[in-house]
Parts: sequence; C-alpha cells; structure tokens
Amino acid sequence: MIYLIAIIQLLVAIALVVSILLQSGRGGGLAGSLGGGTTGMSSVFGGRGVGDFLAKITAGLAIAFVVLTVLINVVSTKPSTKKQESVITTEAQKQPTNPGGGAPTTSPPGAEGIPLQQPAGAGQ
Repeated sequence: MIYLIAIIQLLVAIALVVSILLQSGRGGGLAGSLGGGTTGMSSVFGGRGVGDFLAKITAGLAIAFVVLTVLINVVSTKPSTKKQESVITTEAQKQPTNPGGGAPTTSPPGAEGIPLQQPAGAGQ
C-alpha cells in the first residue's frame, strides 16, 4: 500500500516539476519555446489562457503532493499490533524466583566458609 502511494507521489512530483518549468516567467520560460506563447495556444486558451491553465495545474499538483505526503506519513507511522515490553520486565521474568521470599539460599561468590545467618546471641 505504501509503495503504491509512493509511486503515485513520484509521478505527481515529476508532473509538478514539468508544470513549473512550462510556466512563463520573466524570461519566457519553456512555454514560449514549446509554442505556449501567442501563436497556436492563444487561440485555444485565449490571450492569457495558457498561463492561467498551467497555474491551475501546478496548484492542483502541489495540493496532491502535500496530501500524498501526509498520507504516507499516516500510513507509515501506524501503531504496530505487536505489544512492546520492557527489557527489564522480560529479564525479571527469566530470573528464577526465591520460593521463601527471603534472603537467597546461596552465598555470594568467594564466601564459601561464611555462614549466611549468625546464630542468635552471637556478636553481642
């Protein structure tokens, strides 16, 4: 779907560039060299008909380009259906849980001879 819209936008962009180049500016533009001056086209479109017609085509193509750009943005940023989870949550679920809920039953590395809990009354 997004590729079809992108191809249509590319064609609209090319047509927009061509329509802009065909308009006569201060120097006459490409419209004068292709017969868009006062010769054959003036009888079809009137005196200023070619300029007005190309201006309307350019405006329509510019609006189509903007609409297609917004449409591509909306389609490409659609939220995914896959649920995203936190890395911390997934790692916490992988860790084995302590069934007693208290202190861990194993000693830290390098503390093989040290008891985990001191007997009552010791250390006073």
